[in-house]
Amino acid sequence: MKTTSTLLTLVLVSSLWFNAFPTNAQSASSFLGLSAIPPRLEIKAAPGQAVTKEIKVRNDSPTEKIISVNVKDFIVTDDSGTPIQLPDSTSSQNRWAASSWIQISQTSIKLKPGETKALSLTVIVPNDALPGGHYAMVLHSPSTEASLDQTGAVIQANVGTLVYITVPGNIKQNATINNFSAPFFSEFGPIDFKANIANLSDIHITPAGSINIKNWFGGQTASLKLDTTNIFPYTSRDFTNTLKNRWLFGRYQAQLQAVYGTSGNVALATIYFWVIPWRLIILIITAIAIIIALILINKDRLHKNESEVTDLEKELDDLKHKYQDRK
Repeated sequence: MKTTSTLLTLVLVSSLWFNAFPTNAQSASSFLGLSAIPPRLEIKAAPGQAVTKEIKVRNDSPTEKIISVNVKDFIVTDDSGTPIQLPDSTSSQNRWAASSWIQISQTSIKLKPGETKALSLTVIVPNDALPGGHYAMVLHSPSTEASLDQTGAVIQANVGTLVYITVPGNIKQNATINNFSAPFFSEFGPIDFKANIANLSDIHITPAGSINIKNWFGGQTASLKLDTTNIFPYTSRDFTNTLKNRWLFGRYQAQLQAVYGTSGNVALATIYFWVIPWRLIILIITAIAIIIALILINKDRLHKNESEVTDLEKELDDLKHKYQDRK
């Protein structure tokens, strides 16, 4: 039977790292009855410096738990921000790895129901550490919590604290918008916008920005905020926003503006799109044409009726004159 000790861990930790899967985090925490405090720890340390912080684990379940504590490295390779745990044999070759820098005061703890225990986490930055971001996860694994997936592999459940270590220095900070799109032509709203932002920095970034939409007169139609999420170095993330207005008309400009980095760098992208309710317009034009045609028909009928009345009056006058002449 194959053993997979990190699958559920990655789902849970991704929710903490990227703020992308809060439902998974809540369900995993509920399933285990454990909480890692804090879920994310940020540390700034120079080469050769040692920094000690406190982390905690709380047992919210009604049963006693024996917890093993481990430190692991991970990478991110997809546009959804899913972390993949690195094998111990390859961690030392990864530029962002930091698990070897971290020491935990205890590797095994026993927690009674409702009990919280503190651990000391010490980061010792190597003298040759490169400037930028370095990352690791501290995993808390209950010894009795495991389940089988559909293939029969064992899935070990974990909760954890993500550790962000920033080494100061000449840190490259750059990001680009790889894609920004919306349907070029729509009949009605809502309008969906898709964007992909790539982080070309030596450190994680958290773009803060919005999509500003203007109509063809330059007036502001809407401003849609980007989700707050971290992007791992040299990876990209997908963003989706929706303009919920249904009634739109004409040509619109949408500009994506994302601010990132410690210096307030800005990534920009602009697109244009059209919204024309053409079937509604055809229906309105058809209705107007029918109304005009009915008016013209009625007018023509009225004119004919007036003409007939005039002819009858003339005939009556002629008959009247003939009768008077006979007298």
